[in-house]
Amino acid sequence: MKRISLLSWWKWAAAESFGEPECPCIGNSSGLIEQLQPQLITAGYPSNYGLLGCDAYDVNLSTSGCRWNEKPQCQNPWCFVDMTRCPINKARCEAAGGIPGSTVSPDCRTRPYAVRSFQNLSVYYSYETCGSVNMYDRNRHSVNVGGNVIRVVIDPVAPWVVRRTGFTRAQEYGGPSYDFFLKTLELFEPKPVLSILDGWATTQSKQKFQSDYTACVHDVALGTFDMCIADIWLTPERHLLARFVPPLRQDYFYLVVPRKIEGVAFWTRLKGPFLPFTPAAWAGIVAFLCLMSLLLGLVRVCEDEHDELGSSNSCKVRCSWRMGELGRMVFHVFHDFLLGQSSILVEKGPVRKLFSTAMAFFILIVLASYTASLASILVIQRQNVGTINSINEAIAQDVPICVPSVLLSTFSYVFPRASFVESPESRNGPRLLYSGACSALILSQATLDNMYAGQIREHDCEAVASGSITEEVGRCERDHLGNLRNDCNLIRVGDLLWSAPISFPVSERMAHSMSWAFTYAMTSGLMEETKKLNADVFPVSKCQGDAERSDEDGLTLDDLSGTIFIALLIAGCGLICLAGTAVCRALGRFLWGTEEMARTTATASGSDTDSGRGPKRPSGLKEGSRLACLEEQPLDDQIVPLPREVEADSDGVCGCFRAEIR
Repeated sequence: MKRISLLSWWKWAAAESFGEPECPCIGNSSGLIEQLQPQLITAGYPSNYGLLGCDAYDVNLSTSGCRWNEKPQCQNPWCFVDMTRCPINKARCEAAGGIPGSTVSPDCRTRPYAVRSFQNLSVYYSYETCGSVNMYDRNRHSVNVGGNVIRVVIDPVAPWVVRRTGFTRAQEYGGPSYDFFLKTLELFEPKPVLSILDGWATTQSKQKFQSDYTACVHDVALGTFDMCIADIWLTPERHLLARFVPPLRQDYFYLVVPRKIEGVAFWTRLKGPFLPFTPAAWAGIVAFLCLMSLLLGLVRVCEDEHDELGSSNSCKVRCSWRMGELGRMVFHVFHDFLLGQSSILVEKGPVRKLFSTAMAFFILIVLASYTASLASILVIQRQNVGTINSINEAIAQDVPICVPSVLLSTFSYVFPRASFVESPESRNGPRLLYSGACSALILSQATLDNMYAGQIREHDCEAVASGSITEEVGRCERDHLGNLRNDCNLIRVGDLLWSAPISFPVSERMAHSMSWAFTYAMTSGLMEETKKLNADVFPVSKCQGDAERSDEDGLTLDDLSGTIFIALLIAGCGLICLAGTAVCRALGRFLWGTEEMARTTATASGSDTDSGRGPKRPSGLKEGSRLACLEEQPLDDQIVPLPREVEADSDGVCGCFRAEIR
């Protein structure tokens, strides 16, 4: 049995169909067939072209430019449709018990269709009723735009729409959004004619709405303008008035308040060197080092005690030696950790080799992790703290917050307990704050960038200079408390509050075509291209003193102050020990001189003891004292501390003396 290809089967199935019932193909009984066939033959098409229901009539048809089926519509089925059934018939739909858009009756729905002219006859066709998309009419998106005049008004607000002076010294517009709009017009055939009107919204619309932007949207809805080119937030209220093109970008809103600078506390800098690890991590490090000290102390006792003390020493001496060795091991282990190296002797066997390897591995990993983040942690900047730190704190303190009027209903719904003050436009917010009308603002990031560049204040000062508003309203120079105006003292606090899409309102007749053009241009990366070409128009902050430091700036003396203090504190402890040692030495010399004087006095007075008992102990020596024990020994066996030995060998705060046998 001969196999039938999938395409052949599909064409056969489509040919048997007369389209969807909502918009059926013309049938054999239609009187339009007799009128259309002569026109088709005259135009070079087959007499049954589009008249036999759904079929791919253009396959290999050179008249349609599809000899090699190179065009996308060549293999798509279509047919001429019956216009007595294709449009929605509301009366027949409701008579069948339905409403437009329902599936109760074919009269309640339709399918897309388009018109085609043959000499003196115009007929309608549809690809969609046959299950394909109309790729034949390549200019279908240019309807009501291509070759038409587009009346627009423009409100330049940097950086997205700007007014600049051209080479001919004539005023012209630019900016990423405006240039993007011009590029989209080039997608239409023929290219539309752009007509830029003076002014912005009409007086009649301004009287209806507090926001000039909403007034312009209203003018587009009335048909006064075809489009408004500006940074217009797409809100439900505005979308209800008119159609909009797809959003160009998102505008993000934050809480903005006056700042107060809090210096970095010295305690914060002291904590800096310890911040790379948590307290639990430091406790683990100390525990490991103590364990290593104990293990090394045990090794020292097991392997070296006999060599150091022999076998004739008392238990007291051995315990004292062991505790001293353990203390020295603790010091050496912690000292090695701070130096970043292990000084354990590895020549005496595998135990010390393994312990040294464990210590070296621990030091390597811990110090590498510590130093990796220490530099960035030590760079502690002065904290720019706002008078209010979040929207919830502002609500709790019942602080009045200025918000653009167009977003008032939105924020009132999201934060119902907040006290909002209506601001006509976003750029009017700073002047209201300086006037004392509110203590916080809700501004978009774009407005913040313009404010830090000085453009908001410049706008207010121009308005004051022109006389359109007074200084009490514009607050160009000072706030209501008499302080100089400084927009750099307004900072963003808290998390993102809201985002709103930026779009252009467009007239109803152009909405579909302009939406297609904007979508095509956005997905082609045209907006990113225009942003790069207009990089010079984006605002540059004049608040350079508030720029954050980076790792490339290096550490300052303030950053190292905590580390220096800790090191000096340890050195200070050593200095105290040194002073204590000096005091003990002086005390030792004094005590030795007193005892020597007493002995000399006793000898001169003839108060010697019996020959079998040795010399008499000076009365100033207590029973059981170290010098008393020496005096009770036979003269030949006495261990006498010499003055030079006292000065050179006495150590520690206890003033113990080393002695030699005379």
